[in-house]
Amino acid sequence: MDSAAREPPFMARERDTNESRCLMALLPPETKIQIMSYIGTQQSLSRLAQSCGAWYGPATQELYTRDAKEHRSFAIKWMAAHAVDEQTTDSALRTLETSRRWGGQIDAVKLRLPRSDDDYYSSQDQMLDGDLYGVTTALHFAVFLGNSRLTKMLLDMKASLIIPCSNLLWRSMGSEQFLRRFGYFVKVLEQRHIGPAFPIFMAFLHSDADMCKLLIEHGAGREAIIFDPDTEPKVISILHLAAADPTTDYRQWQCLFDRFREYIDEPCPRESQSTPLHIALESGCIQGMQIAVEYGADKESKDGASHTPLSSAIRVRRPYHSIADRTRFDEHLRCLGKFVDLGGSVNPDGDSLIGTFAPKTNMVKEIIDGIYSYHNDPSSIELFKGLLSDLVDGGLNLAIPAPGLPSPLYRVLHDCNAKPEWLFDFLCENGATIHEREVDSAFLCWCKTWRLWETNKYDAWWQHQGQEDEMFLKWCEDPYNAWWWQHVKQISPLAVSRAYGYAVTRRQQLYDILTHLPLAAPLGDVLIKIASASSQLWSWRLVVLHEFEEDFLATWSSMCGDNMIHLTVNAFVLAGYRPPDYSAADAMQDILHLRDKGVDMNSRNFNGQTPLEVLLDSGKPSDGLMEVAALLEGKVQKVQELA
Repeated sequence: MDSAAREPPFMARERDTNESRCLMALLPPETKIQIMSYIGTQQSLSRLAQSCGAWYGPATQELYTRDAKEHRSFAIKWMAAHAVDEQTTDSALRTLETSRRWGGQIDAVKLRLPRSDDDYYSSQDQMLDGDLYGVTTALHFAVFLGNSRLTKMLLDMKASLIIPCSNLLWRSMGSEQFLRRFGYFVKVLEQRHIGPAFPIFMAFLHSDADMCKLLIEHGAGREAIIFDPDTEPKVISILHLAAADPTTDYRQWQCLFDRFREYIDEPCPRESQSTPLHIALESGCIQGMQIAVEYGADKESKDGASHTPLSSAIRVRRPYHSIADRTRFDEHLRCLGKFVDLGGSVNPDGDSLIGTFAPKTNMVKEIIDGIYSYHNDPSSIELFKGLLSDLVDGGLNLAIPAPGLPSPLYRVLHDCNAKPEWLFDFLCENGATIHEREVDSAFLCWCKTWRLWETNKYDAWWQHQGQEDEMFLKWCEDPYNAWWWQHVKQISPLAVSRAYGYAVTRRQQLYDILTHLPLAAPLGDVLIKIASASSQLWSWRLVVLHEFEEDFLATWSSMCGDNMIHLTVNAFVLAGYRPPDYSAADAMQDILHLRDKGVDMNSRNFNGQTPLEVLLDSGKPSDGLMEVAALLEGKVQKVQELA
């Protein structure tokens, strides 16, 4: 504060004057008292006290007596507010002694303090009229200025430590650095209306550990700030703030944790009921987290929503989008990993962290969100990898997905095509599973993701004669297969049919795998329609030879009235432009197979055409056409002749 902007208080200093020349000095005491009663201002009394030695005593007594009764010992406070060096501190101590001799009170304040920021902004005019001194004690000024000498004297005189200090003080006298630090803790507490604070909080905001020790030695309590002052005033502990302080000195606030160790797990009186350890992790403060753990903080304590410190840290902060400063972002992730290293349980109740802890989200989901948000930032991805590894090493159970949320594995597989690959592989290798309700969709995604099945060295287990069961078991236990295989009985026939349909349009390797798995029977109608439309003509032969229910092939027809032989002719016609895909011999063998299954070679579709007429009207190149036509005309009698 600019002291030059205010008139200095009365400082009555005795002058060495020649009293024989001053008639006023010869007046009797009763007259002097009567004269002083007519003097209305402190400044005038001060000048009278300094006029000569005879007036110094009576005027000084009246000056300080009146100050104590009418001005709440303004002199003590003003001098304390300007005690910034040894000389001004000496003056403040002299004023303190003189004022107390004539009734000065070191704890005199107005009954009502401006209690919140709103009060502060509405009290600017009052403050200019001296209201700051009305609501602030000398101890508040001394602590705020870091004047330990004056503070000790006031504490020795039993200055009160339970009178809260108005925020007018730091709003009017605080440096930019002080106010920035104050703003940081307002964000940590997530409170808009911070009310009065206690002296220990001011020392804390100045990072003055020695002053905190001095206050503690004289009986200061853990109470730091009053919030919600206009509704239901509540006091927050200094440990909650110390745990969130991003100081680089690990031991700076050891004095606080030493003195108030018994309150290490005290819940904050906010609705969240966070403990100091919750606050430390939520703010990403490694030092605060470490010292809280060192002093016995319960690593599995629950806040008001029954969240552990680790789960609340992910839920509240969501570091990937709430921390713009990259350094703070890195620190936050390292703090979570360090906490796990120090024994923070990721599953204190079996599934606390993978379970839901907020609507439509949980810890693993938040981490995956972060990975996708920072997918172009390699250094951030490395931090996420480290955090996931630390959590799994600490006991994170990925095998129990949260009810009501997509399983992490399903999300990466279904929403992001199993990418990034390192994340999907990490989940598979660490036992991640899916919900039973997700199995149909997840199984189809597995079919579409080639690398999940084409690189498995046991993919043709049925070819290992005498070792089929052993090879099949190894195939099932593969990390890429185990998570859906445990739900194989719940895969629906429709999903199986779509999987076959995908296989016949892509690769025969997948089709072979599907045919050897104990899956539900595919829906024949779906399978035939997909295969008939596929450009992979090898698939038509496999579908024709597929084991359908009895009489299915004989009775099946498309919406156009085509039966299976019509479709076989269509496949042969299409193959005419790529002969190796489906030869005349292939077509003739399939037609004979279908005939043996009861399919009518002379059936007419809705256009009134038989398979033979479809072939002859196709305009197909002549290669093999006559042989197939002869078969359809019934001229080929022996199957052996087709070989």
